[in-house]
Amino acid sequence: MSYKVLYRKYRPTNFSDIIDQKFITDTLKESIINNKISHAYLFSGPKGTGKTSTAKVFAKAINCENPIDGEPCEKCSSCLNFENNPDIIELDAASNNKVEDIREIINNVKLTPTNSKYKVYIIDEVHMLTNSASNAFLLTLEEPPSHAIFILATTNPESLPLTILSRCQQFAFSKISNKALIDRIKYVLNKENINMNDDIINEIASLADGGLRDALSILDQLITLNKPIDSNLLTEQFGIISQKSVEQLIDYILDNDYVNISNTFDSYKQYGISEKSFINKFINQLTNIACELKMNNNDKLSNSLKTIVLEILKTENYKTNYNYYDVLKMIIITNLNNSKNISQEIIETKKETTNEENHDNLSIISENNEINNDMTSNKSIDLEENNKNIEKKDSLLKVNNDEIINIRINNSFVNATKKYKNEFENKYEKYLENLKGCNDIYSLILDTEVGVVSSTNVLIVTENESSANLLNENCEKIMEKSGISKKIVFVDKNKWNELTELYKINKNSGKKYEYINEPEIKSNDNELKKLATSIFENEKIILEEE
Repeated sequence: MSYKVLYRKYRPTNFSDIIDQKFITDTLKESIINNKISHAYLFSGPKGTGKTSTAKVFAKAINCENPIDGEPCEKCSSCLNFENNPDIIELDAASNNKVEDIREIINNVKLTPTNSKYKVYIIDEVHMLTNSASNAFLLTLEEPPSHAIFILATTNPESLPLTILSRCQQFAFSKISNKALIDRIKYVLNKENINMNDDIINEIASLADGGLRDALSILDQLITLNKPIDSNLLTEQFGIISQKSVEQLIDYILDNDYVNISNTFDSYKQYGISEKSFINKFINQLTNIACELKMNNNDKLSNSLKTIVLEILKTENYKTNYNYYDVLKMIIITNLNNSKNISQEIIETKKETTNEENHDNLSIISENNEINNDMTSNKSIDLEENNKNIEKKDSLLKVNNDEIINIRINNSFVNATKKYKNEFENKYEKYLENLKGCNDIYSLILDTEVGVVSSTNVLIVTENESSANLLNENCEKIMEKSGISKKIVFVDKNKWNELTELYKINKNSGKKYEYINEPEIKSNDNELKKLATSIFENEKIILEEE
């Protein structure tokens, strides 16, 4: 494929390109300069912080014929041919986690390098190895041949056996600071000759949450849309709220402007604003103002804002997507109005209605019917009368969408085999080529990978949750345009790790996945017409078919 996504295009090629991990890169360079190279390393930390990139640079540097202060020279034959070097072996333990896969490494590691000083094995998501695979790996990891080096990478070091941890030099990667993310985004924009407002760059860095790969993936998605990149586009694509909007809401709070407070939260709910994006900015800003008011001896208003923050934090553990902004609206207005504090009552109500789906991932696949009954029962939450029918309609659509996603995830694991996966992967590039005309989809699906394939379904893994959500909304269009005959579903890497962990648990306990028929979504048309009629009464209603 000719197009290369930004995070791959700008992947670091030397230690100086790796941002915000100076202690780690300096330590690795010193080990190369002093020729004190260990046989096994463990790189751990959040996704998108440079673990795999650092592993590749380290592998290049130790095989470089003329390293300069621990950095690869980029001129020798080893550096120039690094991407095609057969002595650098990368393995994804999420999909190659069995004893057979490790035995292949054990057998091959004995062979001397083809044309390098060291044979380097980079094993990503190493915590996904099965117990038996980990045990088989121990002896080789402790006493490998002198020409072999292992670099293990993981987002979840706590899941690794102590026997593996004790055999490695450990480096903990931290989240990348906002400043470093912003500087890197500006660097990439400059290289791509793209102008972008600083406010938008700051929002992208905030949304990436310390992960450079996520930041560049978000940037890539925005660029390929061929639209003016502003706060409205960010809200449309990712559901994030601008800092100015949060500041405006706080002005309404300080002015006791109940009408605009209510209208603002209603609009957040209507446009699907990300709760995480909003609440982080809102509480941060509200806390700063409360402290300023306290220092200026405005105790009454400072205590009022403090109470609002504390009451919101109390409800965080009990929130559902169903009416979270309604809860925030009630907390703020009742506290400002000096009315009886009802937050505890809200919490108790939400305790009774909270969906067990958020509490236990096991129910995602094995208890679909119970989940959907719980979600339907959530409609009984008492809201304002004017919003009741609209909320009911939204809930109906959400249940159907979530239900189908959960069913397709389940069905992807039913009778899934490596043969099905290989057959699908052989055709996957052609499927992607067929989507080239769909700009909004093609840019998102370009950097996905096949997770698991059954006879009827396929699960595809994306880099981040926002991409998975957007692709799931366009599943039918993707199947139609690409020529994929199986039912497809998308999950992000974190979700994929959870699902494979769950698969191992179920397999060890002898639990089997059973095929579930998808519900007929078309049957909702009559229900939606009834709801629309009850909302708009005698106005003319036209439901357009997509």
